[in-house]
Amino acid sequence: MTNNESDIAQELLAIKKLLILALANSGLTQSQIAAALGIDRTGVGRMFPKGTLSGLKSKGGNNE
Repeated sequence: MTNNESDIAQELLAIKKLLILALANSGLTQSQIAAALGIDRTGVGRMFPKGTLSGLKSKGGNNE
């Protein structure tokens, strides 16, 4: 993989993480997020330190 391809891969991963955070903050579960992105539920949780996604829900999120 060239440097440019590596940079693109890193950028896509960052975008995926931002999307996951936004979806979790809106109240979706890890299973729902995983289904929407076509990835395994455990993969969603492994992208972040323990408690990050569940911490969003406990702070209230935007469940309106």
